[in-house]
Amino acid sequence: MEFGAVLGYRRAMPSATFDTHEAVKALSEAGLNERQAEAITATVRDAVTEGVATKADIADVRADLAALEARLTWRIVTIAVAVAGVAIAVVRLV
Repeated sequence: MEFGAVLGYRRAMPSATFDTHEAVKALSEAGLNERQAEAITATVRDAVTEGVATKADIADVRADLAALEARLTWRIVTIAVAVAGVAIAVVRLV
């Protein structure tokens, strides 16, 4: 049995889910007392889920990107209008 499988973590899972009940159960069945199994499980859970983006985090990033896109679009339009104005002025002078 793989080390991760004993702790309730399965490599094939793309997300950072961690079944703490299964981990405690597996560690207890492997010979650890319940207190040890819970301490190890809590430590592994914290390590596995630390720094994982939540759906709210992703929604915030998407909102920030949408706002940035809108600002950049207006800047591009402003620059295009300015360039067109300069081009028209140059044509009139020539």
